[in-house]
Amino acid sequence: MIKKTLATLAFVGFASSAQAVVVDFDSVAGVSIDNNWRYLNVPTEGFTFSAPASIIDVGTGSHWNFGAHSGDFALLNNGGTGSITVAAADASDFTFDGVWAKRWATAPESGTAGGNLFGVMQGFNNGALVWSVNTVLDGSYQFLEGQAGLIDQLVLGMGRYYLIDDLALNEMAPSVPVPAGLPLIASGLAALGFLGRRKARKA
Repeated sequence: MIKKTLATLAFVGFASSAQAVVVDFDSVAGVSIDNNWRYLNVPTEGFTFSAPASIIDVGTGSHWNFGAHSGDFALLNNGGTGSITVAAADASDFTFDGVWAKRWATAPESGTAGGNLFGVMQGFNNGALVWSVNTVLDGSYQFLEGQAGLIDQLVLGMGRYYLIDDLALNEMAPSVPVPAGLPLIASGLAALGFLGRRKARKA
């Protein structure tokens, strides 16, 4: 019993939980638009997106029928060469687990017919570059793989006017703080266990 208690106490305060999400941009609060776009200025699935990130209907019945990877909506870089910065709303660290992306203003699954779009994705933590990946997009959705390392900013700079969908992120919740008296309690329980073993040997 004492061993189990010690193990539990040792775990408390050092465990952190992770929450994996896939942002598909189809269930954003207040989004029910056709043939139009609007800046994504509200936290979505626990993450914020900087301008020029815009929600847009690219489904079959839309004027902008360029296709989503899933559903009808995708995220548009609506500012030419401007980059989109993604961060956790509570400023916690997270990992980038991948995203689907394609070139804007290209028919669904049109491949290289409209040419390629060159850019870069980068992950930062406290202003330091953690990883950087060059990207090449065309008219078909392709999966850009996740990268190892905790970051607090994901910068999507994949060139002029592109769509992303089904962005996979994994937010790391802050560790539970260790109570001030926990080391003393653990030490006391360890001493009791030692004394108990000594008495058992004498008996």
